[in-house]
Amino acid sequence: MDPTLLIGDIVERDVSEIKKPSFPDAPPTTTGFPQHKQRWKGSAFNQQRAKAAAASAAGAGSSADAGGNLTGTVQDNRQNFEKAERKRIDQENRQRLDAMTPQEIAQAQQDLMNGLNPDLVQRLLQRAQIDEPTGPSPFDPPPSEEIATGEPAKEEAEAKDQESKPTVAKKSVSFKDVPEDFDEDKEPAQIPDDLMAATDLRNESTHFPGPPKVADLDPSDPDFLENLHKKYFPDLPADPSKLAWMAPIPTEDSVADKESTYYPHPEIPVSALRFDFRGRFLSPRVSRSIPSSKGLHHHGEAPEAAGYTVSELARLARSAVPAQRCMAFQTLGRILFRLGNGEWGKSIHDPIAMGVWKATKDGRVLDTLNEAAMVEGGHRGSKAYAMEALWLFEKGGWREKVQGR
Repeated sequence: MDPTLLIGDIVERDVSEIKKPSFPDAPPTTTGFPQHKQRWKGSAFNQQRAKAAAASAAGAGSSADAGGNLTGTVQDNRQNFEKAERKRIDQENRQRLDAMTPQEIAQAQQDLMNGLNPDLVQRLLQRAQIDEPTGPSPFDPPPSEEIATGEPAKEEAEAKDQESKPTVAKKSVSFKDVPEDFDEDKEPAQIPDDLMAATDLRNESTHFPGPPKVADLDPSDPDFLENLHKKYFPDLPADPSKLAWMAPIPTEDSVADKESTYYPHPEIPVSALRFDFRGRFLSPRVSRSIPSSKGLHHHGEAPEAAGYTVSELARLARSAVPAQRCMAFQTLGRILFRLGNGEWGKSIHDPIAMGVWKATKDGRVLDTLNEAAMVEGGHRGSKAYAMEALWLFEKGGWREKVQGR
């Protein structure tokens, strides 16, 4: 409100009648919503184009009658030309065939058959049989006779059709008169020869063929995988390499057991050394004595031995399963801490320590740990274990001992 307004400036007026507000009546619609109203008629460019199109349509309508006769004449000329050309080509072909001997015609047909695809030739022959109209048969009577005879000719044709059709014997069923007092449950006067008692049927074997019987599978059998394939998958190709992990563990001190990579030989490669979840070294004899309930056995290079090698842990560190990555990060961190702490050698001249470090570099363990520790998002537990493993590696002090080696 204007602060300068005074009471004397107010003027009162008499209002005789108050006019009520009114709204325009909209036409009824089927959808219940008001119809769209077009508020402009289009641009000037569109209006000019519409006028030009109407003018051209009017001019074309006047010239359509004049051009219609010309179009019809062109089409008739084209049809006459095609018909004459077809007739000329057919005449040339017939003249060429008349000039050839039967031997030349047979030779030409043989060359065509040899040069074309047999399937294409078969389709062309079928198409020729469909397209070509059937000509008059030499056995048909002349047209004059058919007209003279009239109805008798039709009767003879119908008689020939009936003779050509094979006669089918009609089936009939007859029932013997059965007396009203016939008892179906009464014992027959004479027992049929092929009637047998139900107890006798049990002794006879059925005539249906059955599959060949395979002996029960024994997991300790050396041919267990072969018998498994024969019994359940006889139609599939056999690949023993893919089923090697299912093979039973070889017995102790057997030939297969002595070929294992972690058999207690006098010399074992450092890359085959195994560790437990705390990062402690497991000798071959200790590894074989640990029960499988400890969770250290797996389907690796030596399934009978417990523990994990550095290369196996490096593969698990790149697993898609977060639980496997967490276990691998935690175990690798403890192994690197014990390596720097000098449990397997305090200098770079110790073969066991350098062997473990070489396996770590070959598996790119530090690169995997750095990548997992710096990743944004993802599994937080695996990221925490990766950071812990890097901290244990720095805490052990092996980096200063190696000095970039």
